[in-house]
Amino acid sequence: MTQIKLLATTRGIRPVVLLAILGIAALLTSRAAFAQADQGSINGVVQDASGAVIRNASVTLTSTDTGLVLKTTTDTNGIYTFSPVKIGNYSISAHAPGFAITRQENIHLDAQERLNVPLTLKLGSVSQSVTVSTAPPLLQTESASVGQTMSTQTINNMPLNGRNPVYVAQLAPGVVQGVGGRGVGTGDFTANGQRPTENNFILDGIDNNTAVPDFLNGSSFVVNPPPDALSEFTVQTGDYSAELGHSAGAVLNASIKSGTNELHGSLWEYNRNTIFDAKNWNATTIPPYHENQFGSTLGLPILRNKLFFFGYDEANRIVFGNVYTESVPTQLMRSGNFTELLNSSLTTEGAPVTLYAPGSAGTQPLQCNGQQNVICTGNIDAVAQKLLNLYPLPNANNGKLYNNEVLSVNDVSNSWQWGTRVDWNINSKDQAFVRFSYVNAPSYDPPPLGSVLDGGTYDADGNMVNLAENIALSETHLFSPTLINEFRFGYNYGNFTLHQSVYSDLGLASSLGMGGVPSGGVLGGGLPLVSISSLTGFGQPGYYPNHKAEDVYEILDNITKILGNHSFKAGVLLQSNRFPFFSPPNARGTYTYNGFFTSNPGKSDTGYGAADFLENEMASATIPQYQQLDFSHWNRSGYAEDSWRVFKQLTLNLGVRYDYFQPLKEVGGKFADFYMQAQGPAKAQATLSYTDAQQNTALSPKFLSLLQANNVTLQYSGNSSLVNGQMTSVSPRFGFAYSPSAKMVVRGGYGIFFGGVENTGGPETMQNYPFQFTSNFTRGSTCTPGNCATDAITLENGFSTYLASGLLNLFSTPSFAGSQPDIKNPYTESYNLTVQRSITVNTVATLAYVGDVTRHLVINVNTNSPEALIDPRLSSQTVQPFTAFGSVGTNEYAGVSSYNSMQASLQKRYSQGLSFLATYTWAHALDDASQPLGGIGYRAINMIGIGNDYTDSQADTRQRVTFNSYYELPFGAGKRFLSHGGVLNVILGGWADDLQFSAQSGFPFSVGTDLGSAAPNGGS
Repeated sequence: MTQIKLLATTRGIRPVVLLAILGIAALLTSRAAFAQADQGSINGVVQDASGAVIRNASVTLTSTDTGLVLKTTTDTNGIYTFSPVKIGNYSISAHAPGFAITRQENIHLDAQERLNVPLTLKLGSVSQSVTVSTAPPLLQTESASVGQTMSTQTINNMPLNGRNPVYVAQLAPGVVQGVGGRGVGTGDFTANGQRPTENNFILDGIDNNTAVPDFLNGSSFVVNPPPDALSEFTVQTGDYSAELGHSAGAVLNASIKSGTNELHGSLWEYNRNTIFDAKNWNATTIPPYHENQFGSTLGLPILRNKLFFFGYDEANRIVFGNVYTESVPTQLMRSGNFTELLNSSLTTEGAPVTLYAPGSAGTQPLQCNGQQNVICTGNIDAVAQKLLNLYPLPNANNGKLYNNEVLSVNDVSNSWQWGTRVDWNINSKDQAFVRFSYVNAPSYDPPPLGSVLDGGTYDADGNMVNLAENIALSETHLFSPTLINEFRFGYNYGNFTLHQSVYSDLGLASSLGMGGVPSGGVLGGGLPLVSISSLTGFGQPGYYPNHKAEDVYEILDNITKILGNHSFKAGVLLQSNRFPFFSPPNARGTYTYNGFFTSNPGKSDTGYGAADFLENEMASATIPQYQQLDFSHWNRSGYAEDSWRVFKQLTLNLGVRYDYFQPLKEVGGKFADFYMQAQGPAKAQATLSYTDAQQNTALSPKFLSLLQANNVTLQYSGNSSLVNGQMTSVSPRFGFAYSPSAKMVVRGGYGIFFGGVENTGGPETMQNYPFQFTSNFTRGSTCTPGNCATDAITLENGFSTYLASGLLNLFSTPSFAGSQPDIKNPYTESYNLTVQRSITVNTVATLAYVGDVTRHLVINVNTNSPEALIDPRLSSQTVQPFTAFGSVGTNEYAGVSSYNSMQASLQKRYSQGLSFLATYTWAHALDDASQPLGGIGYRAINMIGIGNDYTDSQADTRQRVTFNSYYELPFGAGKRFLSHGGVLNVILGGWADDLQFSAQSGFPFSVGTDLGSAAPNGGS
């Protein structure tokens, strides 16, 4: 029997968008006052059969999972409130003198949900009871937020690549797959036009964001538990409550399951294998792929109704075939014989390549014993020949001199993660939990040229370390049913490293005869990055080794006060972020052999890089001076909010939040900030600032003279961050929910949301002399017979002379980086108007307008770019603001984006073996910042639906229909846009409509249209 399961989706998230009266100290602010981010509240009105409210009725909330019992009474308006309440399953009962007990069962509370559960009492005695087993309607009647909750059933049944639940977020309305960035491969997405780096990941109410620059771990999150360990996954995309900050994008709020009074657990094993894979249409073989993903969960009571345990573990073993196509030297070339270049059918140029004697400036052919293109044995450098012989021999492309070696290697990835959570119901007034999560996901990618020569690429070579830990601790105390305090502590740790295969071999370069290659310490061992034209270069990739780590501590405290029909919340958060890292562009230097010295300068089809290499004739070299840095900053936040039930049909969410994002600082003060005050070709003015801690750091006279000659003022600052953080990040939030009838609700909201420190790479203000710089060595500017100078660096000596004398004076045209002196935090004005209609008690339809405008987006510009037109035959350096400098990368806060959309959804809660969620988004997103926020425009439909207990095997297709944005520019009239591979893209004047079909049975099709002509053309 084939079982088809519907990818379920639960009620949309209902954060409390709040007003508030926050006179909370303007110094408290941070990435997020997460408050009771993984909890919610339950409230309602107790009334009789005529609709009259019942005051002082006794109301009892009981957790059906853990047996926890909470009690309260209704106020003068008949309103009761339980807040905060841990997510889970509950029942509520109420009674009053002269009335029977009414019990509402099957209540499920989601994270950030403000659930309305009205209770109607009937006349009778307390010994009588009325039980309502039907779950409350799906209507969101208490808050104006926008989002979607994915239940554990939805996450478990969804066919996910790698079983990564973050991909489920892309099913929410207003959400599309992200574009660019290292996190795309692990689920990064754009929500309501915001940058993917503005999303906020929370796990059990604790920060779970990657804080290290450039997401070296390959994801925006640190810990990602398996779907089976999650109780739910909530995606809030806009107008959420003031207790949530950090960023203006979506909030991904995940919660680990808790133990219950019942023993429960699971075992799983997922297998992918080459034999299940299809062959690409243009491939001759199927690359090897073997994956085994297995794990377990276990939940149980340690003390019934008191102490509970939950744990999970998962391992994933992957072996993935990778094919490299390289250009390697032939057997003849290794002996100095380049006669094969004279055969035009073998070269990339399609013409014979003639070599000339080095130093002759093209006046003397390269010959040995009268044979053209041959180097005599006595002129071959022994070290170069040894290195050339380490290349693998050609094995492909029919004797051609390019793409002539194909190598298959197996990349290996072995990950293991586990976590435990203990919940303790101490008594009716105190509840606590502690949770620990651990991830260790090392991988190894064999380099294409072997571990010695290497030849790999960044982030896909050698050993990769991904080690992370996340700790959450919470204690909630009820001073009274109307006054509750919650304290939390969180810790987020990550260690992410890229290492070359020969990192531990400190003597590798010298064993091959190469001298003057930096090694040892944090650099490890290895070879320079060597570029040889017409061949695949060798050496370890740039930015290897790469060491990055993060330590994030946070303390937060939240208090809730229920006063009549007001539910007040307030909280503060202190967060310390620290991330040491070491990421030099080319730790062991670079060598370049471009065929210049064996060419006839100015003449095509002459010169060959491998010939220059064997002659030890180097065109250029670079060597970096990079120190290990340690950056840190504090975030401080405070918020207050009020959910005010004005009357039975109307609730207002009123709130305000304050954030202070402290600018980054280097713990030892080893950084500098370059900022331009005046522009103009060759007449700019700027300031270069160092911290006071660096006043005794030596700066070379050559560097100081360059500053003076280019109108750059040198100064030292007592400001350890060198720039000023914004002190006015105040975020008001407002929302309403009005129910004109029991089956309909109209919601709306407006709020300001400030973005935190956007993780877009290394801090710009670190990349300055003398802590971070690169020295360049180039060949002579002239080349005449007998006077054709190299860069004076040989394989045998390398950088020995310069390393011995120090590098501070070696730069020629220094580059700088910096920031505007006064930071402007990016902020988003978000707004929505939503109508929701209950079709049945388990089915609800939603139609919403959602929009936002974002200002002060961070962009990085080169403020030393040419500022005037110039004869292209002349150097543009003369019309740059600083003629003696290279690029000046500057962080500016000038980007603007806008987003407008219609978002619709139809959702059926799981009942009678069926549930579904279908969402449709029609949106227009524009921005002028460097990172795309969502393309010109798109419409997106996400539909998931699977039946249950069907016996027809053909029904098990796990069909998914998706409209998603491809960020295509609109085509002009009469232009054909042809799609293939099962994707139909229709583009209308800046609005893109993309339909993507994917079914397990896989029926490929292709459609093309010409939207500009009177009669559509194309198609296939």
